[in-house]
Amino acid sequence: MNMTTSEAHYFSLMQAALWGTPVNLNGDVDWHEIMGIARFHATTTLVADVALRLPEGDRPSDDRQAKLKGALRSNLFSQIESKQILTKVVTTLRENGIEPVLLKGFGLAQLYPNPALRQFGDNDLFVGLSCFHEACALVRSLPGAYTWCMEVDAGRHYNVEFGKVVFEIHRVSAEMTDSKENALYAAIEHDGLVAHLQQIDLDGFPINIPSKEFMVFFTFFHAWHHFTTTGVGWRQVSDVAMALHVYHGQIDLDKLRQWLETMCLMQPWQAFGYLIVNCLGLPENEMPFFNASCRRRAQKVYHRVMAEGNFRRPNRFKNQKPKNKLLHKLHAFILVFIDFFHLASVFPRYAFKELRNSLKHGFRKNLF
Repeated sequence: MNMTTSEAHYFSLMQAALWGTPVNLNGDVDWHEIMGIARFHATTTLVADVALRLPEGDRPSDDRQAKLKGALRSNLFSQIESKQILTKVVTTLRENGIEPVLLKGFGLAQLYPNPALRQFGDNDLFVGLSCFHEACALVRSLPGAYTWCMEVDAGRHYNVEFGKVVFEIHRVSAEMTDSKENALYAAIEHDGLVAHLQQIDLDGFPINIPSKEFMVFFTFFHAWHHFTTTGVGWRQVSDVAMALHVYHGQIDLDKLRQWLETMCLMQPWQAFGYLIVNCLGLPENEMPFFNASCRRRAQKVYHRVMAEGNFRRPNRFKNQKPKNKLLHKLHAFILVFIDFFHLASVFPRYAFKELRNSLKHGFRKNLF
C-alpha cells in the first residue's frame, strides 16, 4: 500500500497491539501525527499501550506519555462503569423472561489480546420484535435512566442513557430499504441471533452473543454501512480482523460466503480483506475469500478510510435537517446523491443498487 511514514508507523504499532509483533519505527517518528491518526480512528488505547512499552529511547515525550496513560485510565474506568450497568440491565431483562443478545461492544472486546484496550461507544442489545416494547419499558424504569422519546418512536432501536453510558435496545440489528433484501437479511439475522448463539463470561457474568459466523458477518456489515454513510475507522476494521483470527477454522465458510453473496457484499469484503491483510497484518490464510487482484480498488478504499476516520466524514449538509416536510424530503433526496457519488468511484455496482433502492422507496437508506 502507498503510505506516508507516519501511517506505516501507525500500522506497525497496530499490528503489535493485535498480534504482538515487533514494532518497526524506521525513519523520523512524528508521535503527534501518529497519535492523531490513532485518535481519528478510535484506536488511541491500542496504540498507546504499545507506545508506552517501547524501549525508553523510542517512546513519546514524557508529556505525551502522561496523556496516553490518562487515555488508558479513562477507557478502563468507562468500561468498568459500562459493565456494571450492563449487568443491571441484562439481569432486569432476564428476571422478566427476556434474554438479550449482546451486539458488538464487549462481545468483540473479548476477542482482543487485552479486552480493556478496545474503545467502544454504545452498548447494543438485541431483544427481537416480540419483546421490544417490554424491554424498552423495563430498561427505562431503571434508576438513573434517561431517554428522549417513547419506544413507539424509536424505529429499529431505542436509546436509553445512564449518564455517559448509552444503551441501544434493538428490535432488529439492521433494516434494509428494499423489502426483498430485508427478508433475506432477516433470515441471516434469525440464524445468527436466535438459532445459533454463543455465550461468553464477562467478569463472571454470562451473556449471549451472536454465532461465530454472524459475529464476523455483522461486524463487517456494520463497518461497511458506516463506510458508505458516515466514515469508518480502523477500530471497526480491526474488529473484523480479530473476529476472523479468533474464529479461524471454527466458522462455516460456505454459510459466510452465502451471506456475503446474498447481500451483494463479496466485492467490498475482498477489498477490505486486502487491507486487513496488508495493513493490519492478519495472516492471508485467515482471510476467507482473499483476492490479491483487488489491490487497486483496495488502495482507493484505503485512502477513503484514512481521510474519513471513525464516523468523521466531513458533511455539514448532512447534519442540517430542515423541519419543513417538503424541505426535509428535498434534503433526503440530495443526501442520496451525495452518498451515491461518494461510493460510485470505488464500488459503482453497489452504488447504483443503493441509489435505485433509495429512490424507489422515498429516499430511504438502510438502517443500523
